[in-house]
Amino acid sequence: MFAMINGEREITPAASYKYRRREEYFSNHQSISNRGSRMMAGEIQDSFYQLLLKYSRPGNKKHGMILQGEVSMENWEEKVKRLSHLSGIQLYYYDIKGKKVEASLTTLISLLQVMGIEDLSETGLEEKIREKEEEKNNPFPPVVVTSERKLCFGPLSPQKVVLMVKGEKGEEWREEFNIEEHSFLEWDFPPSMEWGYYELTFLPGEKEVVHPVFLVFSPGSCFLPSHKIWGIQVPVFSLATLKSQGIGDWRDLLLVEDKLKKAGGEFLGVLPLHLTENRSPHGISPYLPLDRLLWNPIYLPLEEVASFLGYEESKKYLDELSPLFSSFSPEKEIDYDGVWSLKQKFLRQTFGLFWERRNEDPRFLELESFFQEERIKWASFFYAFAEVHGLNWRNWPSPYRYKEKKAVEDYIQAHREEVLYHAYLQWLMEKFLSSGSFLGFDLPVGASAGGSECFLEEDCFAFQASLGAPPDDFAPAGQNWGFPPLFPEKERKNGYRHFIALIRKNMQFARYLRVDHILGWQRLYWIPEGSEAREGAYVENFLPDLLGILALESMRNEVTVIGEDLGTVDPLLKESMHKFQVLSTRVFYFEKDAEGFPLSPSQYPPLSLATFNTHDLPPLVSFWEGEDILLREKVGMYGEEEVRVYLGEREEFCKKVLQKLSQWGLWEEGGSLWEALLRFLALTPSLIKVVGLNDVLGEKRMINLPGTVDEYPNWRLRLPIQETNLEEALCQIGRIMKGGG
Repeated sequence: MFAMINGEREITPAASYKYRRREEYFSNHQSISNRGSRMMAGEIQDSFYQLLLKYSRPGNKKHGMILQGEVSMENWEEKVKRLSHLSGIQLYYYDIKGKKVEASLTTLISLLQVMGIEDLSETGLEEKIREKEEEKNNPFPPVVVTSERKLCFGPLSPQKVVLMVKGEKGEEWREEFNIEEHSFLEWDFPPSMEWGYYELTFLPGEKEVVHPVFLVFSPGSCFLPSHKIWGIQVPVFSLATLKSQGIGDWRDLLLVEDKLKKAGGEFLGVLPLHLTENRSPHGISPYLPLDRLLWNPIYLPLEEVASFLGYEESKKYLDELSPLFSSFSPEKEIDYDGVWSLKQKFLRQTFGLFWERRNEDPRFLELESFFQEERIKWASFFYAFAEVHGLNWRNWPSPYRYKEKKAVEDYIQAHREEVLYHAYLQWLMEKFLSSGSFLGFDLPVGASAGGSECFLEEDCFAFQASLGAPPDDFAPAGQNWGFPPLFPEKERKNGYRHFIALIRKNMQFARYLRVDHILGWQRLYWIPEGSEAREGAYVENFLPDLLGILALESMRNEVTVIGEDLGTVDPLLKESMHKFQVLSTRVFYFEKDAEGFPLSPSQYPPLSLATFNTHDLPPLVSFWEGEDILLREKVGMYGEEEVRVYLGEREEFCKKVLQKLSQWGLWEEGGSLWEALLRFLALTPSLIKVVGLNDVLGEKRMINLPGTVDEYPNWRLRLPIQETNLEEALCQIGRIMKGGG
């Protein structure tokens, strides 16, 4: 994350989501809402009258007399809590140890103001509560997501109602209803009505009131493969083959895919491939993208780009750059800045040739057509403009900062070549992405506040809050993830337009889709700006709606969905995932019984993806030797006593693993532990079994060490690939998986 300060980029840790001059970043949002959101926990000790003075509006005739007469602190506080509840803010949660943690009054007030509720006088609260309750009791909600072929609205007053229905393909239906006193309007879907999105319009006969409802008719369950599948998880950036150009790219991934196919694998999972800034160390995390609807062109394979375009000048230029690319040794950490700078030189040269031949190369018309897609056009403008003015879009000149259509169109016309260059990068990425066979994409939980996604969907994001996690054993102070949450209510009132676009784009080239932190589809932990991570609260999401939309897009695209549901999970989420056929994630390290023994293979649920670890966890060799614990000590995360305790616990668990593997007939003294664990994985009834590439190659180093920024080379480690060794290792896994253990 970075801000523009005195014309220079000031890089700050993504984990903190702080701007050095916060007032500059939010210069257009200075209101009582900002002041409230900056209160710290200690301020909850303010007297009742101080709180009233802070949150009333003394200049307002309607609320100026708030302090006259008897005012009850209890009544006011209850109204704050009532409004918080109606706004989806949970008043308490249970922590990892089962202890009830209540949200402070300060936190509730701050989050209400983040949601745009500024008048927190008693009268103001009452008005907002009444408004929320009316919305809740409205017989015509803004969105209905259902898998049933029948809808029911009401109760309604006596009236004649005309229902108009319009589908995505132009289908139309019309029905009339005569409603009796306090009865319901029941509508059976026409037999020809298929799964999809529909606009319903209710026209009451005697009143000039129109009730629009967005209907999502969902299959109610996600697409599943017809048979069990195995595969591997790959961090594309880490791939280091003989032809690599400083970072793993699409060609390297297809090489791995080819080896996997030969071994019988059908799942190739990748970490997020979305657009990032490609600047170390804070602009490289695949889980903090600039935009989840755009792809990162750092993964473009340059030789293939040159071959695709067929320009001799580009091939010669790439030959000239080859010695520079050779300086990025596979043994060194990835130099994102250097690699991207060099790749950009080549990509700009190829586009320059493409632009010069735009009137004779028919593919330029294809690029122009691609550019006409509204989202691509605006995003291309964003990055072209940011090249000059920086990514801190809130400081842009007014017409562009507020997305005035004429100003933007004029800019595009005046700088068409530069704007089209950014569309060209996305066009090329989609050309290559379409060539994958069984890719598993990864959808991050959020996006950077400084990127095009937040710029283009500004009204949907709560910029005065950050997402994170409450305190637990892993992070005693809690976690601040550094990106703003989406407003659930606004998304719903918008017909989930942005959410649908996200799911569609991330399924477009995938056969599988992993949803990172799917717990957030039920609720997310919001931290008001200026507050510590522990001073947050959970805000509820519309889980059934989101899963219904997911199921519809999954069936349409024939994409299997995996939810990352690790940690403390509400049983309701587990039940909902099972109902909608979203695969659960089961990690060997965590699947233990009450006595700390690993669960048997048969205890893994069929609707799951089984694996040994994830990108945030140590590879098997490192785990077995406790190297991850020693690493945390080295970077200052653990003290001597913690290390002693954790190493003891790890040693005990490893002994229990060996005991159980022996008991199940999978391992004997002197045998291969690696093969025993693979046989264990093969025996699980899980629909998908996945092995990390780190484990396939016997790598000890972690891809990412959560909780660090500069202390560890996150996302920068390379995995040298020797094709023969990789093929042999994958074939070994294939034989074991085929044999079922």
